[in-house]
Amino acid sequence: MNNRGMMTSLLTIGAAGAAIYGITRGVQNGTIQKIPQQVSNAVQNTLNNPNVQQMTQPVQNMLNNNQSNQQQQANMTQTQDMPSNYQIQQHVGSTSLD
Repeated sequence: MNNRGMMTSLLTIGAAGAAIYGITRGVQNGTIQKIPQQVSNAVQNTLNNPNVQQMTQPVQNMLNNNQSNQQQQANMTQTQDMPSNYQIQQHVGSTSLD
């Protein structure tokens, strides 16, 4: 094995060892159990930030407009596919049960 490969292997083993040590210590002192709540709080604080809301407002408006347009198109399609009352009356009137 050349020097570069050996150095890469040693660094990989060192990083893995440091990660294992950190996780072990975190579990022992309870830090690991606090992480999900801390992440949740950070996300909530970010989403409630007025600057973030101001930046995301145009995207929310585009999504709402897109949904509204899709609903209008669906309503128009349903209306076009349904026969009118006059067409129903003409069809029923022309049918005989003899």
